[in-house]
Amino acid sequence: MATATDVKQILIADPAEEVRQSLGRFLREKGFEVIEAPDGSRALAETLLRRPDVLLLDLSVEALGAERLVQILRTNPNTKTIPIFFMSEQEKNVPGFRTGVDDFIRKPFHKDEVLLRIQRSLFRENIAESQTGEPEISGDLTQIFIPDIWQMLSVNAKSGVIQVEGEGISGSIYIERGEIVSALAQNTTGEKALYRLISLRKGRFRFLPGRVEVRRTIHVTSQYAMVEGMRHLDEIQELGDDLPAPNDSVVLAKGAKSISGGSGVVREVILLAEFCNSVKDIVNNCSYPDLIVYETLLQLKKRGVVRIGIFEVPQGKSEFLPPKDLARLRTRIEELGSFSESGEGRIVIFLPDAGLLEGVVLALGQIREFELDSSFFSLRREKVSPIGMFGKMRVGEGSHLLLYVFPYLRSTSPLWYALAPCPVGVVAFLKDEVSSSIEALQAVSDFTKGTDARVVMAVMGRSFTNFGLGENTLRLFQKRVEKLGCTLKVQRLDQISPGEIRDALAQVVSQYLQEETG
Repeated sequence: MATATDVKQILIADPAEEVRQSLGRFLREKGFEVIEAPDGSRALAETLLRRPDVLLLDLSVEALGAERLVQILRTNPNTKTIPIFFMSEQEKNVPGFRTGVDDFIRKPFHKDEVLLRIQRSLFRENIAESQTGEPEISGDLTQIFIPDIWQMLSVNAKSGVIQVEGEGISGSIYIERGEIVSALAQNTTGEKALYRLISLRKGRFRFLPGRVEVRRTIHVTSQYAMVEGMRHLDEIQELGDDLPAPNDSVVLAKGAKSISGGSGVVREVILLAEFCNSVKDIVNNCSYPDLIVYETLLQLKKRGVVRIGIFEVPQGKSEFLPPKDLARLRTRIEELGSFSESGEGRIVIFLPDAGLLEGVVLALGQIREFELDSSFFSLRREKVSPIGMFGKMRVGEGSHLLLYVFPYLRSTSPLWYALAPCPVGVVAFLKDEVSSSIEALQAVSDFTKGTDARVVMAVMGRSFTNFGLGENTLRLFQKRVEKLGCTLKVQRLDQISPGEIRDALAQVVSQYLQEETG
């Protein structure tokens, strides 16, 4: 690892602000100095000025394309030796790629894998296995399968990463002293990813020896995981003609949008069916292994909950706001600087329990402009308090209103400020448990003060279990919020319906626009 007297510089050139911030924060915590650039032009200027030790370059950078940027750097004697790690969501032939110097990182990636590759490039003496001079291992999956590769590494208690490239899929398997601790394939992790990689019979693999410090996502023994993965593969093949085709359409039957009850996978598949139009999209975005998702889809089809087949998916979604209000929203926020450089505003939603998120997401799914963040949902576990961005609303061309969700826990409030600064407004769903803790409501009002949120809406309904928000508590909360110069709109509902959830969000934005014109 870099020392205080020898801090290495990493330049991240990526148009996605979220990627730059997340990866940059991770690398800084590991002792690196990080420079960020949103486009190729800025990356060129920073590279010439700072001469970083490694350049992480996304191939989609604009202003100055990646290929031209590399040509310029390679003709400059001060920058031609800088290792370049090319990043892309698809495997590509990169002009000027130097084997043994440069590297290619397939998105989405494990941050720990990026760290391992940087360490191998800059700090080979810090990787225990490299001190023994142990070489990398590579080969063809038509000659040796993943289970056989793991068996060999397990017998010798090796540590490192198996990188796999197959047709339409790539990923990594992380091994610690012969035990598989994690796996990543596209947007899937854990056993789901491992089972997919086990099934490959064509492609290439490469084993990079070295210490791996990744978050464990596989908690069963490696032997069990391998046997279970092979069983899943066999049972998927045994489904035969019953197996839905990847491009088959999936729609919910009328009256099937309730997600109360049922197992976790049933709830998740029904929710994803609201946003994903095909079998492939549901299988890829569901957090459960593929076999379980296929079996669940077939069960739901048999029960008449979903329709699966070749047909046109009906389009009946409503608009979030009238076009003129969407235009006003974008103009107003841009004028006031509430949008980031990439054209993004924020709305924060506070929920009293984790189970309500599915209802909110299903309700917003009826809005044409809503886009679900599938990675947030696939990594989330049932009954765990949701934290972070779960979706967004399109606001004109290239701009979005990001939607964040947080629990009523003061202990999590630092994340509110870090993840959702300067929100357009706040929607607070209230129920009895919240009323018993005025501290939780005070934390929310403190957040509105610290971020200058202009509108706060409290939504409560008698359909919540043990509904009964104390009038005194509500009055204290209202006075505190109004004292901060915010508007508190309390909407009492006999029943929280999808339409009323959508209306609450739209009213927050409408109220914000009224505040600005008032």
